[in-house]
Amino acid sequence: MQGKNEKIYSSNGSRPVLKRQTSTTSSRMRKMESWIECRFVLTGLFFFGLMNLYMMRANLSVAMVAMVNSKQTATTKNQTITECNLDQSKQVTSDFMNVTEDNPFEHQTAPTFDWDPATRGWILGAFFYGYCTTQILGAYLEHRFGGKIVFGSTVFLASVLTLLTPTMAKLGPGALVATRVMLGVVQGPMYPVHHGMWGKWAPPLARSRLISFAITGTYTGTVISYNLSGYLARYGFAGGWPSIFYVVGCCGLVWCIFWAIFAFDSPAKHPRISERERRFIEQSIGTYNDKDEMPAIPWKGIFSSTIFWGLFLGHFCSNYGVYNLLTNLPSYIDQVFSFDLKTSSAMAAIPFASIWFFTTIAGYMADFLRERGLMKTLNVRRLMIAIAQFVPGICLIAAGYLGCNPVAAITMVALAAGFGGFATPGFKVCHVEIAPRYSGILYSLTNTFATMSGQVSPLVAGYVTGNVLDVHQAWRIVFFVGAGISVLGGVIVLSTLNTDVQSWAKIEEDFYVDDETRLKKTSSAASEFDEIGESEFNSEKV
Repeated sequence: MQGKNEKIYSSNGSRPVLKRQTSTTSSRMRKMESWIECRFVLTGLFFFGLMNLYMMRANLSVAMVAMVNSKQTATTKNQTITECNLDQSKQVTSDFMNVTEDNPFEHQTAPTFDWDPATRGWILGAFFYGYCTTQILGAYLEHRFGGKIVFGSTVFLASVLTLLTPTMAKLGPGALVATRVMLGVVQGPMYPVHHGMWGKWAPPLARSRLISFAITGTYTGTVISYNLSGYLARYGFAGGWPSIFYVVGCCGLVWCIFWAIFAFDSPAKHPRISERERRFIEQSIGTYNDKDEMPAIPWKGIFSSTIFWGLFLGHFCSNYGVYNLLTNLPSYIDQVFSFDLKTSSAMAAIPFASIWFFTTIAGYMADFLRERGLMKTLNVRRLMIAIAQFVPGICLIAAGYLGCNPVAAITMVALAAGFGGFATPGFKVCHVEIAPRYSGILYSLTNTFATMSGQVSPLVAGYVTGNVLDVHQAWRIVFFVGAGISVLGGVIVLSTLNTDVQSWAKIEEDFYVDDETRLKKTSSAASEFDEIGESEFNSEKV
């Protein structure tokens, strides 16, 4: 039976001192969790959870190629004029099968469908129509009931819908569109819940690397999904392409088991966390979260905050850059270079790998500068934002002028995507910094608007490439628009940014400190908590 949390105050009454929660959990599991601290366990769980969610999101992009009748695809291919082919061979690609040397799906026995381009577009875009509807709701549910149940339910329901996808596809495009919309609906809470839980779990001087590493699971999932889906479509069980959804769905269900065992809403509610770690986290953050009822959401303070509106607009501009690259990249590769399917899939995965690498490095770089006292938090965020918003603009402009050099062009695009990853330790952690208790709510608001860029960027690219005859000139315009929006977002965020906890985000019992005070107290606090944790663990063994 688990005892209640107790809270007493230090001698000067300035902040609460937390007593450890009692639990009858087995000593073996407690000893196992003492080898790796609970916040790092949560980081790993989030990494693999987000990885699974993005595998479920991205797998249809590759599976669609195998699901659609090759003759229907060839008809669409005949309409594409490849500028580089005109320069090099003075002819237009006239037959899809001439581009691909063999049929990559000759082993597939699953049925294929005669879906025209418009139908395929509705199917592929259906996810985002559901995705933007539940982010605010998800943040509210996390704030009200805790993130464990909400995030776990998100992955579980998404896994079930993924497993049902082959059946829905066989029923018709309408059923598949409905399934993808529902997948977007259940995945909507993922980022708000993620940020909301980190508001309770991430120590200020470790926020950048913990959040950045966890979020790189999304890019890892996309890279894995692109490559795994291509392999399973050719050689998988259940006739080929259906195995893509069965494998990914089962991976999500397995993850749910680990989440149920090891994840908890906050340090105060974790029955096996050490006293050392719990005190360290909660006293460094400055909040205490043991109440069943969370404080009311300060809507007036949020919507009257200049910082919030800067994050609101900046998030859209940042996401536009990402979606502009990642949504339109396959079309860019196809129209400009006319690579075969295998090469196109491999090259389309490169920017995701680039974002993973740069985001991870940026997270560690940001926390290194802060922990060593080399730069204040605000200046670190400014540096990360400047890199994230301005450098990609330069790379995109360069990519537009590289003509028919695929290596140089894709390198520039990958660098643009990679440096864009600096936005995570730049301003995407600021929601946690300015309002730790309400970070999920803030992120749901800004990300709901930012998600709309995923619908806007393909429309812009489609309009430009459909009305500008010169393919190189068309994509140059697309990249210029992306660069301009990226720079605009950087200017807006930099002009409004602040990293202090806002007055409307505080309640009476919170005890926040500034950077200088935090740096002075961190080393001594960590040492003190280490001694407490070691003595308590030894006493429990006895």
